[in-house]
Amino acid sequence: MATDLLYGLLPEHILLGLILVLMLLEILSVDKRAGSALFIASLLAGAGVLVMQLQTGYTADIVMNEIRIDRFSEIGRLIIVSCGAILGVYSLSSEAGHKYWILIASSLLGAMIILDSAGFISLFMGIEILSLPGFALMVLNNGKSTASEGSIKYLLLSSVATALVLFGLSLVYGSTGNLNISSFTAAVATGGVQNLAASVMILSGFFLKASVFPFHGWAPDAYSSARLPVTAFLASIVKAAVVLGLVRILGNAVLNPEAVTVIALLSMLSMFYGNITAIHQTAFKKMLAYSSISHAGYMMFALVDNTGARTEALLYYVAVYAVTTITACACFSILSGEDDNLDNLNGIFRKKPVAAILLSLCVLSLAGIPPLPGFLAKFFVFKTVIASGHLTVAVLAFVASYIGTFFYLGVVLRMFRSDAETVEQPANATCLCWTWGGALLGTLALALFMLLPNIFHWVMTGL
Repeated sequence: MATDLLYGLLPEHILLGLILVLMLLEILSVDKRAGSALFIASLLAGAGVLVMQLQTGYTADIVMNEIRIDRFSEIGRLIIVSCGAILGVYSLSSEAGHKYWILIASSLLGAMIILDSAGFISLFMGIEILSLPGFALMVLNNGKSTASEGSIKYLLLSSVATALVLFGLSLVYGSTGNLNISSFTAAVATGGVQNLAASVMILSGFFLKASVFPFHGWAPDAYSSARLPVTAFLASIVKAAVVLGLVRILGNAVLNPEAVTVIALLSMLSMFYGNITAIHQTAFKKMLAYSSISHAGYMMFALVDNTGARTEALLYYVAVYAVTTITACACFSILSGEDDNLDNLNGIFRKKPVAAILLSLCVLSLAGIPPLPGFLAKFFVFKTVIASGHLTVAVLAFVASYIGTFFYLGVVLRMFRSDAETVEQPANATCLCWTWGGALLGTLALALFMLLPNIFHWVMTGL
C-alpha cells in the first residue's frame, strides 16, 4: 500500500512538491527564471513517470473505491501534464512570476486528482482545486478592468456548478449509501426519480464548468478579459480535465434513452450556437470562447455512444483540441501580441509567414478540415455515434461543423489577403523565442496525432 501510494501518485507528489518549492521561492524573492525552469522540469519528470507506468501496465487501488490508477488515469494525466508543459514553454515569454506557476501547478494538480478518482469525494476535491486558481489567474498581472468582471462571473457561475454537484452527491448518497462512482452508475441504470435528479444535477454542474450551452454564459467574458496564455489554459487544460472527469464517471456505461436525448439536444445547441455566434466576432479571444462552446458540444456528443468506443474517442478529441488551442494562442501571440483584434491579422503572411501558416493549420484543424487531426477527432466521434444508431443527430452535427468553417476560414483568409494593409504593431520588448518554442512543440504533437490516429486505442488496449 505504501509503495502504491508513493509510486502510483508520484506525478501528483512531484506537482505538490513543486508548489511548495515555488511558494518558498516567492517568499525569498528568488529570480523568476528559477521557478519557470523548475515548473518545466517537474512536468517533464511527471510525464516520464506516467510513461513508465504505461509501459509496465501498472494499476493499483490506492484507496479502495476512492483513488484508482488504471490505464485511463495514466493516459489522461499524461495528456494534462504534456499540455501543461507546452503551455509552460509558451508562457516563458510572458514574464510570468512565481505566482503564475504556483496557480497553474495547483490547477494541474486538481486535474490529475480528477483522473485518479474512483469516488465522488476525491473527484469533487479535484474539480475545486482545478477551478479555484483560474479566478486568480485571470486578474494576475492584468491591468484591464474587465478582468475583474470576467473573474467574478466565472467565480459566481462556477459556484453554482459546485452547488449543483453537491446537491447531486447528496442524492447519490441517499440512494446508494456511499459515494462510489461505480455505485452511482449502477443506480442510474436502475432508474428512479431520485437517481434521475442526482444525474441531472451532477451533469449540469459538469456542463456548466465545460461551458456547454445553455450553461456557457461565463465563458466569453472570462476568456476575453484574461491574458492570452490564461485564455489558452482555461480553454484547453481546464476544459479537458472536466470532460475527462465526465468520462471517469460514465466510462462505458450505456445511458438510458431519456439521458441520450437530453445530451444529444444540448450538444446540438452548443454546436450551432457556438459556431453561428463565432461568425460575428472581431476579437480572437471571444471567437475562441464561442469555438470552445461548440467543441464542448462535440465532446458531449460522444457520450451518446453505446458501443464502448466513447473513452478512446474522447481521449483523442480532448488531446487534439487542447494542444491545438494552446498552439493557436501561441501563434496568435507571435502575430499580434496581447491585442486580440482580428484586424491585426490582415495581410500578416507577408511579414510573418511561418507563424501565419502554423496558425492557419491550427484553425483549419479546429474546423475539422481533412487530413488534419481535428478532422480525425470529429470523425472518431461521428463514427461512434453513427454506430450507436444515431444517424440523424450525426448529420445535424455535420451541418453544424460545416457552419463553423465560415469563421475559421475567415481567419485564414485575413492572413493571406494581398489587398489588405498590415496593421503596425508596437514593438514587443519581450523575447518571443519561448512563444515560438511552445508553438513548435504543439505543432509536433499535432503531427504525431495526425500520423498515429490510433495511438490511444493502442495504449488503452496495451498493444
